[in-house]
Amino acid sequence: MSEKEMREIGGMLREIRFSPRRNHLLALAGAYAPDFSRISMDIMGMRPEGPRPYPDRFEKVVFPSLDDTPLVGVLGLHGDGKKRPGVVFCHGFHGSKNKNYIMEAALKAFSEWDYDVLAFDLRDFGESRDLSHAPSTGGWKEGQDILGACRFLGGMEEVTSVGAVGYSLGASAVLNAAHQNEVYPYITGGVLAWSGFASMEEIVSRFSRRPPVGDPFFPYYAAFILLTELRRLEMRRQGNGEEAVASLGDRPLSPDFRRYVREVVAPHYGKSEEAIYALSSPRNFVARVEHPVLLVHAEDDPVCPVGEMEELRRAGRGNPNLDVWVLPTGSHCAFMGFDEDWYWSVMRRFLDYWAERPS
Repeated sequence: MSEKEMREIGGMLREIRFSPRRNHLLALAGAYAPDFSRISMDIMGMRPEGPRPYPDRFEKVVFPSLDDTPLVGVLGLHGDGKKRPGVVFCHGFHGSKNKNYIMEAALKAFSEWDYDVLAFDLRDFGESRDLSHAPSTGGWKEGQDILGACRFLGGMEEVTSVGAVGYSLGASAVLNAAHQNEVYPYITGGVLAWSGFASMEEIVSRFSRRPPVGDPFFPYYAAFILLTELRRLEMRRQGNGEEAVASLGDRPLSPDFRRYVREVVAPHYGKSEEAIYALSSPRNFVARVEHPVLLVHAEDDPVCPVGEMEELRRAGRGNPNLDVWVLPTGSHCAFMGFDEDWYWSVMRRFLDYWAERPS
């Protein structure tokens, strides 16, 4: 990997023209609509019977994070004795391995790009939440979840290298994993982060206050609030404790994520609230990342404002391992809806560049 450079692959990828072919609303509908009902079912703990979302060649697995928190994933191995690279896919907040864009990426990487694949649920989400009450930290512990997934996939005899792809919260997770990879070197391929953030504290504060109805962020805020209320009902149903439930807010539709970090997350991990924010904020460590990382963001991202990327670019200035892209449109993790060909081409070529394949 030392013979390859981010500057080289960055130049190659920039030759792929980003050309949105749909108007904004149609692009968002194409990107988001397939996921909303599935996210709701995941939050409510509903595991519907019927066709499996992944083909039979994908196997449900349970593996440990670096701190031994159990995690659930789906593993796709070709099983033909041929050695090939692997890739781990990681979802965002209120998501799971069953999100449409996670499933599509995993299946395409497996069937068309010739990768072995692991898509999994972060702690506190999806089926992983059924096995542990470990709360989400917003990136720090999720980075260890990514590294646990890479360790598990990379431990397969036929897997030659392991890359990682994350979205939103998952983007923070893969950035944290790339940083922690210096000590726990389980990522041996490229790291691709879609629509991430610089400061976990800023994002928590953003979702803890109601924006004006006319703000472009308002529809996303409303969706997050609805999903959080579903989560509150599920926590109460599972008997997770009224204190944890109340820490999401004193009244319905009024979540206070800062309080949740202070009263649930920090005590659980034996850290201060400030330490949780510091450990989970990529701006604090991107300058020291020694692994190839590509961050892709949109100027019109209403969830993680584009200023977050400018902050990361400033913080990581001079680090040859970091490349930050800001495109004119794409909203939040919706690039596939705007230009599907560009989206798949960039992801595949980036992963292929850093992958180790037998000669």
